[in-house]
Amino acid sequence: MPRLVVLSPRYLSRARALGIVSGSNRSRAVGLVVRALAGADQLPGPGDTRALLPPTREAFVRRVPGRNLWLWYTAARDDELFMVTVTTEPPVPVDE
Repeated sequence: MPRLVVLSPRYLSRARALGIVSGSNRSRAVGLVVRALAGADQLPGPGDTRALLPPTREAFVRRVPGRNLWLWYTAARDDELFMVTVTTEPPVPVDE
């Protein structure tokens, strides 16, 4: 069963600022990634990066294929996906 997707105020604000609006090509590309995350058997997925979102919050990041967009998310529960923000800057991975 797919996870419930929760969009944070920060995510919504950044998405609007980046032109990710309903019906746009960017919105469709982002939607594909969000649906993939929501339906994934396990998170983080292969290729997802653990990064620090300043000032102190850790999140996982997945790039939107073919776009200069990175989706920052957390999934503390198996039934919920929390979209933290979206950026045009690649993440700096946290040392493991």
